[in-house]
Amino acid sequence: MDMMFRIQEIILLLYFISLSALSYDLFLRNRQVRKVSLYVLTPAVILHFLSVVQLGVQLGRIPILTLAESIFSLSLILIIVGIIHFIRTKSEFILLFYLMITIFLMTIYTFSSLNFSSTALTLEIVNELLVVHVGSALLAYVVFFIGMLNAVIYLIQRRNLKEKKFNRSFFSLFSIGTAEKVMLRLTFIGVILMSISIIIGIVWGLQIIGPSVLYDPKVIGTVCVIIMYSIILTMVKFKADTAKFAVYSIAIFVLVMLNYLILSEISNFHFWSL
Repeated sequence: MDMMFRIQEIILLLYFISLSALSYDLFLRNRQVRKVSLYVLTPAVILHFLSVVQLGVQLGRIPILTLAESIFSLSLILIIVGIIHFIRTKSEFILLFYLMITIFLMTIYTFSSLNFSSTALTLEIVNELLVVHVGSALLAYVVFFIGMLNAVIYLIQRRNLKEKKFNRSFFSLFSIGTAEKVMLRLTFIGVILMSISIIIGIVWGLQIIGPSVLYDPKVIGTVCVIIMYSIILTMVKFKADTAKFAVYSIAIFVLVMLNYLILSEISNFHFWSL
């Protein structure tokens, strides 16, 4: 069971990498990254297929009779249908949609206690989830902070260019093009990291706390932050108004800090102390 769990972890990791690369291409347009997404997706689907076949051989039947088996098999069917749909339509949004659902189902199946016969193994895996959850969240905060600094630099350099103030501060800061690229890319990376953190955190919370985790103020606040960042990324993709993006990203970062410092205090299980 431990080996099978590790294989499922690898499959899930490959799906996450593929989703991240595909999302990056959709928002920031990089065809090389798109190729990486498809290259990573291929072995993930192959491993997924072999895992379902192995489970069927082990059980001596089609693995669909229990809820866990159905989720596992359904996730494979969905990603295969998604790939076929993508080949026919060439729509990256379609593949992204199928990937998101597949990852959600695979996460539920992989970290469901229904898969574990050993209590010690369950505790070990839950602790691994907690480490990844906290690590991803902290890294996301750092990335958002650096992105916010670049947003400030972008606005300063934009004002300097408009007013033709080519003074010492202008030459001591990044160019406006560099600030724009770093700001956009780091914001996107932060959204991916925070999304991974909240997904794993919810799975961890369901294992330890129960369904009440879904109503926790910190969880709700984090989901709202992800949604807001996703909205402004979508806005800059379709409207290309980078200046507004910079202003909004600074404002949202303030909410990120409020989410981290204040909502942690009123959360039932998120807390920090000085």
